[in-house]
Amino acid sequence: MLNRIVLTLVFTLSFLEFMAHDLTLTLQLVPLILFAVLVFFKVLWSESVLKAVGSLFDLDGLLFVFFLSAFIVAPSLASDYEKSPTFSLFLCLCLVLARLYMAVVPIPEVLEAFFWSGLLSIGIFVPLSFAGFMQSMATFERFSPFSFHPNLLGFLLVGYLCAMVWKFMTGGWRLKILTGLVGSVYLIVIFFASSRSAIVAIAAGCVFIVVMEFLRATIQQRKRFMQMSLLVTSALLLVIVVFVQNSERAANAFNFFDQVLQLTNDYRGVGTGFSGRLDRWQQVMHRFSDGTFLVGKGIRYTDLSESQAIDNSYLVILYEVGVVPLILIMWRYLSILRRFLRAYLRTDDQVERRFYLAGGLLLVVLLVSNFAERYLFGVGNPYSLIAFLLFASPTNQVDRCFNASMSDLTLQRPRANCPAASSHLSS
Repeated sequence: MLNRIVLTLVFTLSFLEFMAHDLTLTLQLVPLILFAVLVFFKVLWSESVLKAVGSLFDLDGLLFVFFLSAFIVAPSLASDYEKSPTFSLFLCLCLVLARLYMAVVPIPEVLEAFFWSGLLSIGIFVPLSFAGFMQSMATFERFSPFSFHPNLLGFLLVGYLCAMVWKFMTGGWRLKILTGLVGSVYLIVIFFASSRSAIVAIAAGCVFIVVMEFLRATIQQRKRFMQMSLLVTSALLLVIVVFVQNSERAANAFNFFDQVLQLTNDYRGVGTGFSGRLDRWQQVMHRFSDGTFLVGKGIRYTDLSESQAIDNSYLVILYEVGVVPLILIMWRYLSILRRFLRAYLRTDDQVERRFYLAGGLLLVVLLVSNFAERYLFGVGNPYSLIAFLLFASPTNQVDRCFNASMSDLTLQRPRANCPAASSHLSS
């Protein structure tokens, strides 16, 4: 329980730091220092220290901790950006700490802490930013409170939304009401922040859930699903036709969405190539002709000037640390996603199934949103941090059964015939 409380605080502080009007490096280090203290007492100052340290020398530990760290640090030491070596060493230290922590802490425990952080963060955020939000609704300006960039705010909230979906699927009626209301608040804030990458990620997440449920369904359930889909689609088309016939109402609705999402804006409109991102991506790829993509120019090299900013995590990683780390990072995330999906399709327990679906949703939304963001591999915000912890988890974490301690998280008992039920999930 104490571990979950402290980890919840770590996630929450990672969110609340952006509510400071002056976002300093010292402020950003506070949640990470707290996480290091948590690792010390949970892992290094416990009987699990040998198990945790041993996990560093497993095959996946050697590959995704030490080998990856070497490819991150090497170009950073030779970088023209003087802060790059420090950032690279710090990131690799966080990777080691994350590996040690996840060797002894189950993934459901981490996701549980992330969920409670989502509730706590929005509970603090909404009252303090309410005036600015009302002004944004009145003027249709992008909602950008405190030190949040609108796209960063959308990215964080869409991550928390995945945790709300998990609890909505597994919780009782009280929890369903709570997560439904909080999730609705997330969606409204994302909309008025005009974070279109987050909206696209939400759409991708919805498609992912539908596809996975369809694959899991029986033939009879699939038939009913198809019939219901046709019925809903027909009803929506009918509503759209009736709505469009009222040209004034349709025009007002389009103008509303256009002003909030800036669909025809000269800078951010549909025809601007993702707000000019495509042009910057092409410029960056042209620079790869000198061999930059092989080794990179060092962590955070793209921070040198605004003109070099790249809102695409995949290009950022390729440009800063080269092709090998990009391959390793993508391989790791996709392999974890594959394990989640395989476990989802194989398990018969509803609690486990919903957890694996939520884990897959978290990763799918992360991978999609980072085509227009730069938070795929880092520790500077709660969504990136939980993804970082998943990345560092021992491979067998997602393959293990749940034991009786899962009842603390889900209020449901797992299968009685689950093997290794006495050793996996300790608080």
